[in-house]
Amino acid sequence: MSIRVFKVIFILGLVPGLCGCSARATLPESDGHGAEPHATGHPGSAGLTGEVPVRPLPLVIVHSDATLQLLFKGRSLTLHSPEDVWLRSRRLEKNLLLEHSGWVFVGYGLTVPALGWDHYRQHDVRGKTVVMLEGAPAIPDGTVVSSRAALDGPGGYGLGHWRAKLDNARRHGAAVALIVRPLREGESHVPVPEEERFDAVLVGAETSRQDPLAAFGWVPEQRLADWLRKGGVRWEPLKRRASAADFSPVDLPLHGRLRVANHWQEVERAIPQ
Repeated sequence: MSIRVFKVIFILGLVPGLCGCSARATLPESDGHGAEPHATGHPGSAGLTGEVPVRPLPLVIVHSDATLQLLFKGRSLTLHSPEDVWLRSRRLEKNLLLEHSGWVFVGYGLTVPALGWDHYRQHDVRGKTVVMLEGAPAIPDGTVVSSRAALDGPGGYGLGHWRAKLDNARRHGAAVALIVRPLREGESHVPVPEEERFDAVLVGAETSRQDPLAAFGWVPEQRLADWLRKGGVRWEPLKRRASAADFSPVDLPLHGRLRVANHWQEVERAIPQ
């Protein structure tokens, strides 16, 4: 498991603490007959009494309000989050403005040299909005590669996990990263991962202030196809090209003007040492 994914799981375990639950744990007392308290919780706690030592952990709770103005062929369309596109920022700036960021389709957004995947192909995406499919392309039958070699690539961990895609977009200097997901029957908003449906809980404010991505999120495939059609591009052939071994990024006839208003609160919680 990557260190980054582990952090997310760890942070989610802190949510009860954010709701007012105490992070201090007290072990059971004696049973009144002189017997030592029996162990509960983690192995190795037998024979210990009293409170578990704790240490402070600085956290940042971030809420983002975003609006994206989409520009194509002299027309403009205002998109709201989460109704039209789901957007979030982890950069701790109160007001973010990104002017006329060109959109680039980067296939599945992966760079895994051991598998021959490089969906950026040295394409300059600095300051641009990269659009990518969820998941990963199928690995051809007969492909032989060690798991260590695959995971050692810059986008190898998870092999298609959305966090790996966002990290790869950061490495390539993108300003915004959007992952394409289809709307399923009965859905009005694009589905997002469970842990991203709430305000972000981040460890350490300084790292967040330096996030290279101004924003990231998910876009409904059906709506993207409609926007591209209005710009004169057919989505389905473009989507099929993403699975080709020689795929190269494609500049899209879309530009975006992004506004993000971030609100955050810095808090401190106690966790076991």
